[in-house]
Amino acid sequence: MTNEELIGLLEQRSQQALAELDSAYGPYCRAIAGNILGCPEDAEECVSDAYLAVWNAIPPTRPVSFKAWLGTIVRNKALGRRRQNAVADALRAELAEGLPDGASVSADCEAQAVGEAISAFLRQQSAQVRIAFLRRYWYCDSVEAVALRLGWSVSKTKSVLFRTRKKLKIHLMKEELWHE
Repeated sequence: MTNEELIGLLEQRSQQALAELDSAYGPYCRAIAGNILGCPEDAEECVSDAYLAVWNAIPPTRPVSFKAWLGTIVRNKALGRRRQNAVADALRAELAEGLPDGASVSADCEAQAVGEAISAFLRQQSAQVRIAFLRRYWYCDSVEAVALRLGWSVSKTKSVLFRTRKKLKIHLMKEELWHE
């Protein structure tokens, strides 16, 4: 089933839409939520909440990139569920080295200008560096999982992520979005 057909079912309020949504995107959504929450039961609840949000948003929303839009909903739901989790805190602290005002990483990440600057920066990087960065900081994969996915050693993965965060800081300074 295509995304257009799925959106059409959601617009018609067909119960089949939820089954099709789970069939097409369930593993993707559970992977995102599972990486962030670390608990299958919590991840399942988060995915259910995300499906409800999709059901309530369509119509009137008609996302251009359905998968990315859905992934964002799941990610935001999962992050909302576990703001106190030590893994998320560690990731935020790690990434804070490359973002302005590390004490308010969440607020800075939501700022449109910073988001656009990070996107522009990532488009300038090689595909593998982009994948490593996004898998670590968007999907919350462990360093080991990123290394395995890319066929790198853990040491190389840590080095690439460290250098990328440093380059990101320089990029944000040039864009006048980093203030020391």
